[in-house]
Amino acid sequence: MGIFDDVNNWEKTEGAKIISSIIDVADPVILDYGCGAGNYSFAAAYAFDQKCKVYAVDINRQCLDYISEKAKNEKIGCIDAVEGREDYRQDFDSDTFDLVIYADMFHGEEKIYGGFHRFIMIEEAKRTLKKGGTLAVLPFHLSNFRDKDRKKSKYTYKKLIDEITEYGFAYIDNELQGIHFEKVYSPYYQQKGGITFESLERGKLLIFEK
Repeated sequence: MGIFDDVNNWEKTEGAKIISSIIDVADPVILDYGCGAGNYSFAAAYAFDQKCKVYAVDINRQCLDYISEKAKNEKIGCIDAVEGREDYRQDFDSDTFDLVIYADMFHGEEKIYGGFHRFIMIEEAKRTLKKGGTLAVLPFHLSNFRDKDRKKSKYTYKKLIDEITEYGFAYIDNELQGIHFEKVYSPYYQQKGGITFESLERGKLLIFEK
């Protein structure tokens, strides 16, 4: 099997199991924000046997086209690929979602906002999640984060958790790990070769309740 087969298998098995373990709703409404190639969107669709609504949001049109084509080929009708906004705000009503996923969206060196977009996204999750809804954050590159004063600050999981709970979220401790899928779709790493599913970076999945 190639790496894309491995990724597809993860979406149907481990990924689906992770999503179903963090939310106990029969027919949830889910936001996968900054979805990239939609790995977590597809995992969510499989987790609930398509008895859900998943909004896969990204500013990259190629990613959205890829998701739409893959969903069509796999006969998955519960995923809507939606173009996002440059300012990280969301065009969704308040109290809409049962689950918001931010997988590898909290970067330290964001060019326009200098990492400050993280706080906008936390505010938006607080606004758009239903009461009792779940926020799932999969952060990477913590050493490059910036604080609210936009100064570089070496973050830890604990520091990020404390920061998010300041917005009124309750942290739910767990042992779940997510995967950083960027290398799978990167032309640079594809040319470089040698990418295996086992070599993909993994990180702690931080779970919060509104």
